[in-house]
Amino acid sequence: MRKFGILISVLLLSVFGSLFAAKLVVYSSVDEANARKILAAFSKDTGIEVEFVFLSSGPALARIEAEKANPQADVWFGAPMENHIIAKERGLTMQYKITIPKEISTRFYDSKEGYYYPIYMNPLGIGINMTVLEKMKLPVPESWNDLLKPVYKKTIQYPNPQSSGTGYTFVAGLIKILGEEAAFKFMKLMAPNVQTYTQSGTAPSKAVGIGEAPIGIQFTPAFFQFIDQGYNIKVVFPKEGVPYEVACLSIIKGAKNVDAAKKLIEWVLSKEGQQQIVDQKTYFYPIRTDVNFGNLPPLSQIKLVHVDPKWAADNKTRIVNRWVKDVLPY
Repeated sequence: MRKFGILISVLLLSVFGSLFAAKLVVYSSVDEANARKILAAFSKDTGIEVEFVFLSSGPALARIEAEKANPQADVWFGAPMENHIIAKERGLTMQYKITIPKEISTRFYDSKEGYYYPIYMNPLGIGINMTVLEKMKLPVPESWNDLLKPVYKKTIQYPNPQSSGTGYTFVAGLIKILGEEAAFKFMKLMAPNVQTYTQSGTAPSKAVGIGEAPIGIQFTPAFFQFIDQGYNIKVVFPKEGVPYEVACLSIIKGAKNVDAAKKLIEWVLSKEGQQQIVDQKTYFYPIRTDVNFGNLPPLSQIKLVHVDPKWAADNKTRIVNRWVKDVLPY
């Protein structure tokens, strides 16, 4: 009888230990609606409960660093790759090396050390509310240079790179396309045409959707979602080329639920996980080449500009400070 009681105790400890372990706390820099869709699909497939808090990339990094001595989350989910490189360099994340399938480009993750992995990729684009633009009798811009024209005065919104990884990707992309001096000259010249620099990376699309701003610059998912919902919105990929983001995830150093965090990485990289990103109508581009992209425009039609993520990470503070000094006041 005593042995039987011990056996029951061991089984109960095993079961309840597994239940308590099957939980994950996430800081998500993926927008709240899409984070909910993706993480709910993960929970459904794995049985792992997820709690998440939405934080834009800048505040998320600051919070993870502030909590370094006593981490309150297990995973940083989302934000462009350069942010995860910074987190790695500051000792805020942990290594998890796994074999990555050939269907995922080595440009999309930390192929040498395994500190961060991709969730999805998205090109930057210009979203245009055609109803408002036509009412204002303005032409559709086809290039970045078109946005410098005086006819677009106070019609554009784009994210502030101080608070938004999307905003920084835009700035870094212009530097790659034009060179640093020309890029800052461009942004200064475009400043009179900017209504506002938004705090969130997805705020421009909301303004475009309701007609508050005719033109918004950000990553494209929200624009495609509005189009799918019947809004009269057009997406333009400027002919000079567009930068793109690879949104990544990292396990936070000192995480309390490491096994569950590893399962999230494995699921996100799997064919099933990537197909869920499409099927859940996130309008994100999957990072595997062997899944169905749905109604998204093929990447072969878009001139993508690759910004070295290490350069972007190493120069972020300098570039953002220069933007604050040379662009924001105008």
